[in-house]
Amino acid sequence: MYPFKQRVIAFFGVVFLLVVSIGISYLGIFKLREYLSYPDVVNFSFWVVFVAAFFFFFSPLLSMIFSVIFTGKQIAVTSGEKLLKTMFIILGLTVLGMFIFSERYTTSLMDKGYTECLGNPAGWMPSMAKKYAIEPSLCTQQ
Repeated sequence: MYPFKQRVIAFFGVVFLLVVSIGISYLGIFKLREYLSYPDVVNFSFWVVFVAAFFFFFSPLLSMIFSVIFTGKQIAVTSGEKLLKTMFIILGLTVLGMFIFSERYTTSLMDKGYTECLGNPAGWMPSMAKKYAIEPSLCTQQ
């Protein structure tokens, strides 16, 4: 049995992590919407799909703490196993979605006449993003 003080700390920890995970997912969804608006220059990273799905991936882990908060007891092992299985299924679907979206989106960029720029986009680590531009002259601009 967890004392009341630890339960309150756990509650605020869950609220904090919930806000952070929702914020991370919001930023990913915002970036996906930007991608789908097809601006003149696109710095494309397939990790944006993971960021957009972060809340759904992270929420089973957060829900494990609800038992501590509301009952003061640890989550049952069977419930924990189910939540972890759910998390891994969501993770697998997210990774699959990353590759599918990356393939389809880059194909749609090429169909719309975008050019893949050489090198890494400014501010990105090597191999984390590709820069695409509607005109080759835009590739040299930051």
